[in-house]
Amino acid sequence: MSHDQYFADNQANWNDRVPIHAGPDGYRLERYVDDQTRISEMVAFDKAYLGDVSGKTLLHLQCHIGTDTVSWARLGAEVTGIDFSEPALDVARGLASDLGLDARFVQSDLYAAADVLNEQFDIVYTGVGAINWLPDIVRWAQVVASCTKQGGTFYMHEGHPVLWSLDHDRADGQLVVSESYFETTEPATWNEDTTYLGTGRVEHTTMHEWNHGLGEIVSALINAGFRVDLLDEHKTLYWLALQHMVEETEGHWVLPEHQRNLVPLMYSLKATRI
Repeated sequence: MSHDQYFADNQANWNDRVPIHAGPDGYRLERYVDDQTRISEMVAFDKAYLGDVSGKTLLHLQCHIGTDTVSWARLGAEVTGIDFSEPALDVARGLASDLGLDARFVQSDLYAAADVLNEQFDIVYTGVGAINWLPDIVRWAQVVASCTKQGGTFYMHEGHPVLWSLDHDRADGQLVVSESYFETTEPATWNEDTTYLGTGRVEHTTMHEWNHGLGEIVSALINAGFRVDLLDEHKTLYWLALQHMVEETEGHWVLPEHQRNLVPLMYSLKATRI
C-alpha cells in the first residue's frame, strides 16, 4: 500500500472523529465558552515548560479541533493551528470565534506545512497523539526546523514510544512488548469504529500508525538544527491505554503501584533552533 493511501485512510478516519469529539460527550467545548479563563489540561501542564508566551508567535502542528491552540491564545500567544482535517479546522475556527480569540487555522498535510505557511514562528508546539500518525520522523524534524525561527523554541508533549510498543489488548496486567519500538517502513494498521473520546462510531475504520524511538526523535531534531535543552519522562497518562491502569485523579491514569517505575508513559521535549 502506498503512503498516499495511508494518508487518505487516516484523513478519512480523523474527519469522522470530528463530530464525535465536538459532540456533548467529547471535548466539551462549551466549558471554554462558559469559563473565559479555561485552558486545556495539556496546555495547563505544558505552560510550565514554555513560560510566558505573551506576544509570541506560536504554531501548533496537528492541532485537531483547536482546544490546545485556543488555550495558547488565551495565554497571550499569536496562534496558528495546522491540521490535515478541514472538518476539524471548521470546529476550531468556530470555537475561536465563540471565544472572541484571534486564531488562524490552516489545512495542510504535516509534511507540506513549511511550504504552505512559508513563515517561521517563535514557538512550534506539538501535542499528544501526533507523531504516531507520521511515517518519517526525519522529514518531520526538517519541517519543524523550517517553521521555527533561529533561536526559537520547539516543544512537544507525547506518548512515550515504550508505551506505543506495548500490547494494549492484554487482560492479564502484564507489560509485554508486541509492537515495534523503532520506526518501520510499514505501519501498524488497525480497524476500529470507536475513538478515544465520545461514544459515536466512525464510518472509516482503517488507520495506520508508526512508532518512533526516542533516540530517533532526538537525533532527527539535532540533525535538523536543534539543540535539545530538556527531556523529561512521565509516569502519568491522559487516557486509559492499558486495561489495568488506575485513575489516580480525574482524567489522569497511572500504572498500578508495583509497576509504576517500570516504564515511562509520556515525555516532554524542549529544544532551541540554533
